[in-house]
Amino acid sequence: MWGRRIATVVVALTVTTIGMTAPAAQAGWQDEPIVADVNGDGIADRNTLGFLPGPDQCGVLVEMGLPGGGYRPAQSYPYLSALYCPDMGVGLNLDNDPALELAVTWFAGPPPSVSETLLVLDDFAVSGGFDTIFQPSYIGTADFDGDGRQDIYEWTDQGHGFSTYLNTGTGALVPGPVKYCSGRPQYQLADFDRDGAMDVVIAYAEGCGSYFTGVVVVLDDGTVVDLQGDVGGDDYWTVAATDVNGDTIMDVVTTSDLTGAQTIFIGTGTGTFVPAPRAIRDNSRVSGVRATGIPVLANDFATGRTKLTIVTPPTHGTVQVTTGRTVIYRPYPNQQARSDRFVYRLTEGGRSSNAGVSLRIAH
Repeated sequence: MWGRRIATVVVALTVTTIGMTAPAAQAGWQDEPIVADVNGDGIADRNTLGFLPGPDQCGVLVEMGLPGGGYRPAQSYPYLSALYCPDMGVGLNLDNDPALELAVTWFAGPPPSVSETLLVLDDFAVSGGFDTIFQPSYIGTADFDGDGRQDIYEWTDQGHGFSTYLNTGTGALVPGPVKYCSGRPQYQLADFDRDGAMDVVIAYAEGCGSYFTGVVVVLDDGTVVDLQGDVGGDDYWTVAATDVNGDTIMDVVTTSDLTGAQTIFIGTGTGTFVPAPRAIRDNSRVSGVRATGIPVLANDFATGRTKLTIVTPPTHGTVQVTTGRTVIYRPYPNQQARSDRFVYRLTEGGRSSNAGVSLRIAH
């Protein structure tokens, strides 16, 4: 007989990862089988946590993967005697052998007889225990330090927010710098600073910092970048990590629950962000006798939906905005001016930004 005890708390949140390769192991939610290669043959196996027959005996029900798909008949492996058993976990390689270890934890927190909140199973035996979030809602894996090894992250709706634990490669886990204290986080993972290590953007409530609600990006070195914040918590946001302007650098889009307004934060690739749109002044050399195209958006922070208009036209010629949002400058006939200037405006989502373009006219 194979049975499971299920905690009475129901988890109803979702998680999305952006800008990362899916790991070979999958699981994370309470009572979800852990799909991980636990025998090192290169084929994913299915591992289900629960109770074995006998007094308070925790075990893993293992179905080894078959080369052509499917699984072999299940075998059970006991690993712990406890009043109630781990009910969520992930697979990852914590050492140098091909087989993955299982990192298991308790949705409702460990029983009094167990001092650690997370156990590592190597060959279905407890090889280590670590202090992680007491009552995690989810456990997942990603590479948070760029060393090529999958690390562990957990989040909870019980006030500790989001935390990471780095894989040393020697069977141990150490607390990582990527963490944020809050109530229920809504988050997405992405490498915002392009250093090969995962960062996270979090929309939170019940924040432990200056704001009750808000949005932060936590970089892999622990740097916290505030994007939105409300001291009183009247507004709160959802977040999406995406490349809005096609430059391969991840950006952040926040949506206000109060107004529905979206704000786009353009990523610079260094871990900083610029609210869009933002126009940056230009200097351009143009012909005094023929039309010249000026790519004014080249150094701006804008998206494909940003509208470009002319605010102040030039004095010694005309300008036209093309469908591709290039500005065409046409000098007046027979003029001998050496310089000119115009001002343009970027508009999107109720926000606007102006910038001037200084022209040097070649004759």
